[in-house]
Amino acid sequence: MSLRTTLLLMTLAAGLYAGVLPLYLFFRVRAPALALGEGTAAIVALQDDLARRNDALDHAGSIVRHLVESRTPPAADTVDTIRHFVTAGGVRSGARAYATVPLPLRVALARAEDAMTRLGNALAEEVALFERGRWDDASRRVRALDSLAQVVDQQMLAEGQLARRDLLARQQVLQLAASEVLRDAILWLVLGAVCVPTAVSLIRRRMWRPLADLEAGLARVADGDLTTEVAVPGSDELARLAQHFNEMTRVLRDRAEEQGRFAAAGELLAGVAHEVNNPLMAIAAHAENRVADPAIAEEQRSEMQQILRQARRAAKLLRGLLRFVRATEREVGRVNLNDVVRSAMDLVSYRFGVDEIVVGGRLDPNLLPVQGDAIKLEQVIVNLLSNAIDALRGSTPPRQLAVDTWFEDGRVSVAVTDNGRGVSADVVGRLFRPFATTKGRRGTGLGLYISRQVAREAGGDLVLDSSRGPGAGARFVLSLPVAAPIPPEPAAAAPEAGSRWRGSSDAVAHRWTKRRTARRPWLGWARSSPT
Repeated sequence: MSLRTTLLLMTLAAGLYAGVLPLYLFFRVRAPALALGEGTAAIVALQDDLARRNDALDHAGSIVRHLVESRTPPAADTVDTIRHFVTAGGVRSGARAYATVPLPLRVALARAEDAMTRLGNALAEEVALFERGRWDDASRRVRALDSLAQVVDQQMLAEGQLARRDLLARQQVLQLAASEVLRDAILWLVLGAVCVPTAVSLIRRRMWRPLADLEAGLARVADGDLTTEVAVPGSDELARLAQHFNEMTRVLRDRAEEQGRFAAAGELLAGVAHEVNNPLMAIAAHAENRVADPAIAEEQRSEMQQILRQARRAAKLLRGLLRFVRATEREVGRVNLNDVVRSAMDLVSYRFGVDEIVVGGRLDPNLLPVQGDAIKLEQVIVNLLSNAIDALRGSTPPRQLAVDTWFEDGRVSVAVTDNGRGVSADVVGRLFRPFATTKGRRGTGLGLYISRQVAREAGGDLVLDSSRGPGAGARFVLSLPVAAPIPPEPAAAAPEAGSRWRGSSDAVAHRWTKRRTARRPWLGWARSSPT
């Protein structure tokens, strides 16, 4: 079972556990509580109504007895009062629901109402006898009134006892439900307490320990131990993460070994370059002396000049290699990307003839400077050129490579374009990720990643031009923001500083273009910006 499914099931179980108890309490206690409340309200209302009617009939009976005992003819208002009490004692105050009242209590209530009705009828007959002056008949019926009043009291007493019993029964049902709820709640909490250790154990086994192993592994990798591997428990997401971690450490070990070999090769190259540079200087000095000798023949002079040029070219190439492989401190300054491109081209130019690559492009002679580290930017261009040359090796001639520079919207850009097979769609998404390479064991997968990091550290970016279709080659564009203008110097010095920078840049561009075109006709560099 996957970790996501496990967490989802545990969340649902926790929610179900938390929600079942309140629902159970609600439905278990709700019925007896409602029964007690509704029954109490109905019984109390019915008893209040019966007590009110009984009081009214008692008042009417008291007046009638007083009149009979005194044999005083009743006044009109006295008769009206007696009739009012009789009417009040015989009429309910409102419709009462008997559905919630148990059957025995309903029977007792009906009997009490029947007794009150008979008592009310007897009182009405007694009033009629008063009005006719039949005092003897009225005196004889007083005893019957007393008997009916006693029956009413007895029925009221019986009804009250039944009502109390019903209320006590409802209360006992509610208390029983409350005790059962308390018992069930305790059992439910005990069940939850039993399940908590199981859930903790599951989380510890599925999440806690794998995450702790990964954290410890990352700490060891951060300390430099690339041989670290973590256990792969199961096949869930954390297990796959552990597999990726082990694969990452394996790749890091391989890359570290390669980087160690590269570093050793760089040190060896630096030593060899230093040793080779001494005989080159001796050859150049001997060639200069021979060229300066007026006694040598013209053919020998031409040969010595050729030797001198090649020796100087070899020395310049060695100096570029030494600058490229040596680790230097970060030196940020104003850089002309045209000069960076020329230096990078010097380093890889020997490969153009070997791989039959035709080089072209246009460098903007009026290119504005950028702010950055010239050595690191040169490494970026060298990496882009090397990638393009490697891509062109697998394509059929003509093999073409172009480098362009231009200025647009406050940014200076360098584009390296080749007509190789291009970048496949499945590689585009991971092209700038670390250790992503299409060269197999020959590539480290760090070139484009580091190049983009260098560009972004300088405030720019390195992107793949996605407008080129499949099979149309690849085009990488390095863009950097223009350097902030230099604060103005004193009036006398400012014009000389500005003209010196432009003059030196144009002169370098012109000398490089003229020299390269003269020696290699296939280097078609122009001095205009791209259109």
